[in-house]
Amino acid sequence: MNKPSAGFADVLVGLQYGDEGKAKIVDLLAHDYDIIARFNGGANAGHTVITPHGEAKLKQIPSAVFHANKVLYIGSGCVVNMVKLAAEIKTLADLGISLKQRLFISHRCSVVQPHHIALDLEYGSVIGTTGNGIGPCYADHSIRMKGHDRSGIQLKDLCSDPSTAFTIVQKNLSKEIQPPLSASQISSALAEIEAAWELVAEYVVEDDLFLTKRVSSGARVLFEGAQSVLLDTTFGEQPYVTSSRTGPSYAYTGGDLSCRFHRKSIGIVKAIMSRVGAGSFPSEFGGSASAEYCNTAASRWIGREEESRLDYLALLRSASPLDIGKGIRIQAGEYGTGSGRPRRIGALDLVNLKETVAFHGIDEVFINRCDSLSLFKLTRNGKIPTVVEYGKSHPDVEVKTMEFEGFDLAELDTAQGKAIPPQLEQLIDFIERYVDCDVVGVGVGPKRSDNISRTAKGRK
Repeated sequence: MNKPSAGFADVLVGLQYGDEGKAKIVDLLAHDYDIIARFNGGANAGHTVITPHGEAKLKQIPSAVFHANKVLYIGSGCVVNMVKLAAEIKTLADLGISLKQRLFISHRCSVVQPHHIALDLEYGSVIGTTGNGIGPCYADHSIRMKGHDRSGIQLKDLCSDPSTAFTIVQKNLSKEIQPPLSASQISSALAEIEAAWELVAEYVVEDDLFLTKRVSSGARVLFEGAQSVLLDTTFGEQPYVTSSRTGPSYAYTGGDLSCRFHRKSIGIVKAIMSRVGAGSFPSEFGGSASAEYCNTAASRWIGREEESRLDYLALLRSASPLDIGKGIRIQAGEYGTGSGRPRRIGALDLVNLKETVAFHGIDEVFINRCDSLSLFKLTRNGKIPTVVEYGKSHPDVEVKTMEFEGFDLAELDTAQGKAIPPQLEQLIDFIERYVDCDVVGVGVGPKRSDNISRTAKGRK
């Protein structure tokens, strides 16, 4: 009897601070794979997928929901907010998308408990978290016990003994929140998570070899990173990081598959960088003034609606980098998918990108939102700035930029079959040489069809 040929796994990660448009590229590439899998993070990852079949704002479910024949897997490296996951499943069902026999969740995923969310909302604002309880959940999983009581639970605890597991949830909610919640508040929170478990339970798989068996029989897996590599809990800038490992190597630990099946790593870049929350951002337009502005705006719930009233053209024509960043944010729609928070805006940082590509062994790159680069045509000098060198590091990092000719948005009308404008092609060629990695796709809009393929030159 012939042994079936083994499949392989590729890993797709964002190479900046997040919001690079990973979901769009996952959706674009999904037809080449059998399984799309998540390996880190939780409901703090807002992924928007826009296809001819509809639009979905996803937080925990892998970004291939509109591909009916694809298996979706959430690996043990993820933490699961069952209430939000149940709502996501119901929302997709309302769009006519059934996840039965498609969605599988590792029983080793940690559960985001109600007290995790409360603690994150109270303390996470200092570093700019999404308030979804992700950090406290990962922390409780690592700390294991508080006194004589379990601090964290996994889905497998609910599978084996739901009564005991929910007792742990109740104890944690009673002990961790100050001032203490009333009996009715605790009862309401428990009822909500218990109801969510009734729906989520059918998707939990208790076989640790779930992916291994399938890939050994020929299945092709695409691992989808939730947060991006510059926010890695170890290699990012503590404390302004996410709570999980985000590099492509971690896909095999958090995604429950042997690394011997690895084929290549795919990096996603955004042509205009952005960052949500605090932390260093060398290429930020306006530097620390921008960081302070965005932090204040987020705390006062000032976001898309309020900034849309500003004159973006006047802002883009301003001599102030802070104003230019605002203008770009308004026109590019750079606000949090779930939170609506204004994102800090910066120029493409090739110094950082070069190091990141080398460190993580990235084989090929997609550059999204190149359409936003056309906004620089509206600035005073009409040039696209790109960071190519760092100077001193305090208080703001001084950066040296190289400028490229701007272009009009009309030149990116892919519906008319136009090629990449020569100005943009010149910039991309420079990026490839500087970073030493092939750019295989250029995103020029939010839709799956808004992508221009490029031929790899075999640099890696």
